[in-house]
Amino acid sequence: MELWKKNLYSVWAAQFIAAVGLNMVVPFLPLYLRDLGVVGDQSLKIWSGVVFSAAFLVSVVMQPLWGILGDRVGRKPMIVRAMLGLSIAHFLMGFAQSPYHFLLCRLFQGCFSGFLAPSLALVASSTPEQKTGYALGTLQTALISSLVLGPFLGGVLIHFMGARPIFFLTGTLCLCGALVVLRFVKETFEPSKERRKSELRHNFQSVFHTPELRNLFFLLLLVQFSIFFVVPFLTLYVEFLGVQQEYVGLVSGAVFGVTGVTSTLTSPFWGRRADRVGYRKVLRVALIGMIAFLAPMAFVTDAWQLMVCRAGMGLFVSGTVPIINSIVRLSTNESERGGIYGIFQSGFLLGNMIGPLAGGALAAFLGMRAIFLATAGFLCIGPVLERRVKARDNPVGPK
Repeated sequence: MELWKKNLYSVWAAQFIAAVGLNMVVPFLPLYLRDLGVVGDQSLKIWSGVVFSAAFLVSVVMQPLWGILGDRVGRKPMIVRAMLGLSIAHFLMGFAQSPYHFLLCRLFQGCFSGFLAPSLALVASSTPEQKTGYALGTLQTALISSLVLGPFLGGVLIHFMGARPIFFLTGTLCLCGALVVLRFVKETFEPSKERRKSELRHNFQSVFHTPELRNLFFLLLLVQFSIFFVVPFLTLYVEFLGVQQEYVGLVSGAVFGVTGVTSTLTSPFWGRRADRVGYRKVLRVALIGMIAFLAPMAFVTDAWQLMVCRAGMGLFVSGTVPIINSIVRLSTNESERGGIYGIFQSGFLLGNMIGPLAGGALAAFLGMRAIFLATAGFLCIGPVLERRVKARDNPVGPK
């Protein structure tokens, strides 16, 4: 098997294992906060947003630094470091006795997490240019397909065992992901002999002084902001729609999981399509499709209707982030790709962080339905940013 394919499949497996664990806990943070003593609907919404965002707050700062270190010592050690950090953090969360303990553990998680950026840099650097869309689209299915198994498994565990055991299982799965990378990923890494006075400053200048990369950065931030504006509150929305309390965990897992099913099925299609007809065309269609299914979520009256909308949105989610990352790959040099992807990972995480905070505040004061209309409105900026991207598109594939 070719090295790029072996690395792709090995990193895919490691990301899937770790992400299954992460997606077991994310949908049910509000339920765990209740177990830790948070009472009152408004307090629970605000705490959910704060705790969800805490890890991203620290990680936004750390990712560019980890990216530079990856460009110096290799991307494989950075993947292992991140998965080990996630493992330790989730074992600690399982022992939390108050929401403040839990918040500290989430902050610790943010310091050492972040396996996506080095994974992207490693796979992109070893993949032939004409296969970039396919490779990064396939890699994205590891995260997306984990949305199928993770929430479902988490829902089952919470239904029968409560929330605390899933943190110990998540820690174990992240440890297994690190071992897969150590055993199977082969990196032929040669650090650049050129040393700049300030690599961090140079990378930030490369992103924010280059119109293509700057617009892509803000587009990635917007997409993640729009997705995570509502994610922490879907379980509460399922309750709001009248699902019986004893089935909230199971139904919430299905609502989360159906997006992963449809995204997993369509992600390779978007990647191949982008390699053939151009990345920007696919990105434009995916953004419009997400908007079309987000807005109706504000008007559903039953959980099955919410599930249908989430399934429809999943058809298009997989055509956004992997395509943005593919365009970034074409617009950067290999020697600085880890640092550039680290900055983009910060944008990714920044969207994950401010989305729940804004969504929590809006849900607390305007109600649950308002957050879906607001999300669709924010995402309408996406096609405008896409039109401003003038990067080299589809360099090798047929039109």
